[in-house]
Amino acid sequence: MRIIIAFPFYGVLGILYAGLAVLLLPFFMFSFVDVLRSVGMHPIAALLLGSSVTFLSLATSPINVVVHTLSRRQYVPAVDYVVVFGMPIPTPRIVFQEERSYIAVNVGGAAVPLAVATYLAAHVFSPALLAAVAVASILIYAVSRVVPNVGVVTPALAPPIIAALSALIAGGGPVATYITAVYGTIIGADVLNMKKVLRHRPPFVSIGGAGVFDGIFLSGVLAVLLSRLF
Repeated sequence: MRIIIAFPFYGVLGILYAGLAVLLLPFFMFSFVDVLRSVGMHPIAALLLGSSVTFLSLATSPINVVVHTLSRRQYVPAVDYVVVFGMPIPTPRIVFQEERSYIAVNVGGAAVPLAVATYLAAHVFSPALLAAVAVASILIYAVSRVVPNVGVVTPALAPPIIAALSALIAGGGPVATYITAVYGTIIGADVLNMKKVLRHRPPFVSIGGAGVFDGIFLSGVLAVLLSRLF
């Protein structure tokens, strides 16, 4: 298993990222606590676990675990020269260059939200919830775009709004909405677009690579807030 440490932002942006993340910690924490209490967890236990998940997500945002390495061989012509009687004679040949793309999963931006969503799904799984995730995945895929050297982008509020509305199929509420948001974003934005991303031969692709500011993490916590409005 290969682990790559990569901060989502550097320099001044990195400082702003860290500062904003700390300021938003109470909001993130509230969303997790709200979801955990909705599945019947004791308020104190929900507070402790929600706090732990929030800080764990922030602390592990720079950690990316490589899950697959894609290798490609590119054959290119080359010319060598052999000097015979003082005259350079070209000798063409074919050489190959190996290109690699590392596909990774960010711990704080993808693995932690996915673990929470899976835990919740084990408590409330139903065919209606599966249908909600499927609808959200299709709609999020429809609004997503692949930008070379950037990755998959979506309109900022589109995934949480789509998830909150799609979750109504399963009755709505914080739990169904969070599950729909996390799974819908991972499948619709990342998994279904992976082939398009790899066409540009990026050296490194990270699902959830922006950490707590990635679409997967933010869609989950924002969708929980929106679920209270529907």
